[in-house]
Amino acid sequence: MGEGMDGLGIDISAIGQSLLARAPGVLFALAIFVIGRWLSGRIAWGLETGFNKAPNADASLSRFFASLVRYAILLVTVIAALTVLGINTSSLSGMILGLGVAMAFILKDSLSDVAAGVMLMIFRPYNVGDEVEIDGTKGVVQTLAITATRMKTRNNIEIIVQNSKAWGGVVRNHNALEKRRLDMVFGISYDADIDTAIKAMTSAAAADPRIYKDPAPWAKVVNLGESSVDIELRVWSDYNDLRNIKVDISQPVKAALDAAGIGIPYPHEVVVKQTTNKHKPVAA
Repeated sequence: MGEGMDGLGIDISAIGQSLLARAPGVLFALAIFVIGRWLSGRIAWGLETGFNKAPNADASLSRFFASLVRYAILLVTVIAALTVLGINTSSLSGMILGLGVAMAFILKDSLSDVAAGVMLMIFRPYNVGDEVEIDGTKGVVQTLAITATRMKTRNNIEIIVQNSKAWGGVVRNHNALEKRRLDMVFGISYDADIDTAIKAMTSAAAADPRIYKDPAPWAKVVNLGESSVDIELRVWSDYNDLRNIKVDISQPVKAALDAAGIGIPYPHEVVVKQTTNKHKPVAA
């Protein structure tokens, strides 16, 4: 048996020398990986912290960008460590690129939601707490995530809308502008005095402290119906008061019209009872 050979004919000394020769490279690769991993975490944390200090920053968007940077640094770190070990990384890079293209094709719809989420977080067409209408669905925004927007309806139903529908469609933000107008139509009878009715309606609206004095309540005839003259009352208020005013305004307007002697028409049904003569006609 040769020197340095074991019972199986393996040259232990040669293996030891090979390991010693590779040890510096292995240690160097391990150091690259450890340092790269530490750097990726520190850089990602620094980016997220910096993004969050910006005006109108969004924590979800900051975390998303920081994660992208972290994983990109980790990928470069792994490739660098493998290169130090003498491993050909060109095939690995090609495989990663091909896998990325395949995943992008498979997840194209999800990626479009992600891209739309990024744009929504940057341009902010709506914020958490806003009442919006997205893709025909109306609700109050609860969360704006990277792929979807969660909303809650007034009757407490949760709705999840893909961000691509929000970014690529029409978004109606009902409380983006603080000042809002409320239009309501009231009918009066044809024999009522229109000017008196208009004064009664606008005075009733002006008495509500939630309704703006400037612009002042406005009322005009907008339609001549089959049984009524329709007057539209327009008032301006804060958005947060709009819903309650819409519920409350009818009662004082009705009371003001009653006090002014203005009748409000309502459908009447006249039943005509036809009677027949039970007696037979007398023959001539």
